[in-house]
Amino acid sequence: MPKVILTFDYELFLGAKSGTAQNSILKPTYEIIKLLKKHNAKAIFFVDTTYLLALKRFNHPDLEKIIKQLQEIIDIGSSVELHLHPQWIDAVPKDNEWEFNSFEHYRLHSLESKEIIELFRESNEFLASITGVKPIAFRAGGWSITPFGPLKKAFIKNGIKIDMSVLRGFAQDELPMHYYNFLSVPPKEFYRFEDDVTIESEQGSFLEIPVTTFEMNGIDLLINNIINKFNKEHCFGDGRGLSSLGVSQNILKRVFSKNLRKATIENQSSYMFKKSLNKIKDREILSYVMHPKTINQTSLRNFEYLVKNYKTFNSQELLRNYF
Repeated sequence: MPKVILTFDYELFLGAKSGTAQNSILKPTYEIIKLLKKHNAKAIFFVDTTYLLALKRFNHPDLEKIIKQLQEIIDIGSSVELHLHPQWIDAVPKDNEWEFNSFEHYRLHSLESKEIIELFRESNEFLASITGVKPIAFRAGGWSITPFGPLKKAFIKNGIKIDMSVLRGFAQDELPMHYYNFLSVPPKEFYRFEDDVTIESEQGSFLEIPVTTFEMNGIDLLINNIINKFNKEHCFGDGRGLSSLGVSQNILKRVFSKNLRKATIENQSSYMFKKSLNKIKDREILSYVMHPKTINQTSLRNFEYLVKNYKTFNSQELLRNYF
């Protein structure tokens, strides 16, 4: 049976409009949970713990609902792991949503070494107090895991063994806010590393499982966009994220070139989902990245196909099988 790792970044929108917890997190996640239970499948939820700490700091009523949902995720055999967007340090609640006064702390690297270690410690302990399970896996907010050096001590002190922050072949350079570089990542579905997530180390202390990436024909992307516009289907979330630079100016260029994509169910028509799955069907193990806030009913149908036809994993099983 083919294998897939199903991961969800459990978070609000991190831009002009955060959206509400009810529509952007709770409601879509319950739909995901129903499908996992129906097919006895497992997923890994990377929980934006800096958001949870903000809820705690302001004694926000959404925290109790989220705690209940995270406990249900554990009860069905799935995993709750660590995901950090430190810009929540500068967030304040406003009209049932959240306002970000600054994005200065978008990257973990914007913090001092002691601050990074403390944020990991506080986040890990808080998640463990909710679920009864200490996190062992991590995904960096905004994929900002490089350079790894400033985070290594926090991994060691907090028992983090698995990283899933790498997008092979992708790079972003919008310093000081947003930066990562995965151009030299080993062509493997998983590998160990020590001091650099992009360099394999056979006896490394940590396991890297990159998100599955692949090239997609620009014409197929255009067809997908046309189908999505015709269907007029909205995602569950009611927020709006940060805009990507230069996307609209590059549409024509993208149509007539190969486009690097990541494995996901988001913004995928049935046509695009089947095309992309065909591109990666021969990989040893697939690693999908998704967000409850940006899925819709078509996404859920595509997700059900995966949980019906693939062997799925939680974090502990990944550690036992691949470390």
